[in-house]
Amino acid sequence: MQYAWKPGFRVGGLDAQVVGERLDAIRERDGGIMAEAVVDDARPVDSPLHPAFEWDDSVAAEKYRLDQARYLIRAVVIQRPDVEEPRPVRAFVVVKESDGNEVYTSTITALSDEELRRQVLERALRELDAWRRRYDDLAELAEVLAAADRALETVGSGSVAAA
Repeated sequence: MQYAWKPGFRVGGLDAQVVGERLDAIRERDGGIMAEAVVDDARPVDSPLHPAFEWDDSVAAEKYRLDQARYLIRAVVIQRPDVEEPRPVRAFVVVKESDGNEVYTSTITALSDEELRRQVLERALRELDAWRRRYDDLAELAEVLAAADRALETVGSGSVAAA
């Protein structure tokens, strides 16, 4: 099996082939891959997976709290009682500021600003494309995948005005 990193994904200096083989060995040994087994395998300093993790507990704890904060932000939704069939909508979305930093802003603000709306749409299209590629081999989803292809082509080409 030949392994490579997913586009845009980097794990500082680690060889994707080595990591993939090690993960597959864990899968074979355990019958599946659990995150706990990967961390345990990575603990020894000589493990090829060791450099993928932060081993300084104070630094790791802060990074974990930042992940929890991002999860918290993504978990908040807006309830819209003014529409016929209310459904929850994310209250905050990620956008890039002019300095390149990513920040969360309210969904209402993002969709009301032409540049921020474009960013939200582009992110949605990237996520749709990633989902589409992830499930490309499932014949049961052929109709959904074809619809995704049409949406990506239509919206991605700019032929549809911002909704």
